[in-house]
Amino acid sequence: MKQAVDARFLISPFLVFFIVHATQVGVGMLGFQRPLMKEAGQDAWMAVLLAGLAAHALIWLMYRLLAYSPSGGDIVSLHEHYFGRWFGGVLSTGLLFYYALAAFTVLQSYIEIIKVWVFPLMGAWQFSLIFLVLTYYVVSGGFRVVAGLCFWGVVIPLVTIFPMVFFPLEYAQYRNLLPVFDHSPAQLIKAASDMALQYLGFEMLLMYYPFLKNAPSSQKWAHAANALTMFIYLIVMFISIIFYNKEQIEHVTWPTLTFAKIPEVPFIERMEYIVISIYVLVVFPIIAVSVWAATRIAKQLFSVRQRRSLPVLLACLFIGTLFFEEKTAIERLMQWTAKVGFSVIAVYVPLLYVYVWAAEKVKKSLQQKR
Repeated sequence: MKQAVDARFLISPFLVFFIVHATQVGVGMLGFQRPLMKEAGQDAWMAVLLAGLAAHALIWLMYRLLAYSPSGGDIVSLHEHYFGRWFGGVLSTGLLFYYALAAFTVLQSYIEIIKVWVFPLMGAWQFSLIFLVLTYYVVSGGFRVVAGLCFWGVVIPLVTIFPMVFFPLEYAQYRNLLPVFDHSPAQLIKAASDMALQYLGFEMLLMYYPFLKNAPSSQKWAHAANALTMFIYLIVMFISIIFYNKEQIEHVTWPTLTFAKIPEVPFIERMEYIVISIYVLVVFPIIAVSVWAATRIAKQLFSVRQRRSLPVLLACLFIGTLFFEEKTAIERLMQWTAKVGFSVIAVYVPLLYVYVWAAEKVKKSLQQKR
């Protein structure tokens, strides 16, 4: 059985608010509108709402699931307890690869934006090397350092970047919101499933749950973080609908980032450069938490210190960037990651909960018969 986390490494429950929100909002915020409006048109905001409510339900389910983990452990302990060392290890290894994939996808997506908007002549490996060196510095400092990064990754962008999304209101066409309920439930559900990638990130809780003081009490903060994420996505979606029409948005790759071109500042010619620069604080926490979670699983499974597995994982991520230079390849990577993440959160976690719940019921029934 895994040992409990030392008290000096624990963080306060309220910090879950910043970790969950920081890991949910990423590169997808800059361009999530196009596929949604293609599927659901002016009703795309409903898909954002449906996906957010589903995320609330899954967060609740995750806390119920983790309550069964022995000694308040993580999902690795849960796998080992209910499936044994070997099969449980296989399941945990799959989760390790998913976390690594999530970090790689976010890294590649942000590098693509930098190359298109700011430094088109620089290679992806140069940006990747810089990010991964910084990731090593943060993750090697421990989970408390990662949590601190998430705190600033929420506060600074909310103060500096979020107000810019309101600039398009000057040119708003509110009739674009009509007619309401003009799409079928099937179309809305399809759009909501496309939105699933944007809410991913809270599943990192499966690994850092043991690092929370009085972990069950942090649930309200996780729900509050998801509510803030849903609110921001709704605001951005509404503004996008009234600023773009369905035909216009099909030709805009990053609609949210385009908002930054609207304000005119005498001493700054390209405001979007500032936004992209600050946006590193949005992207970096996702990479750091994902890498930390992956190396934590490696430590749990193979008894390898995180500082030893960390360089190996970062080297693999760096090598991967050499094979994803084309935009189409990165788009396929994002689609594949969305499908894998959706399968983990919406399929595997509920099935695991049902299995664990049934196993506990059978166990109690057998104990009563004795």
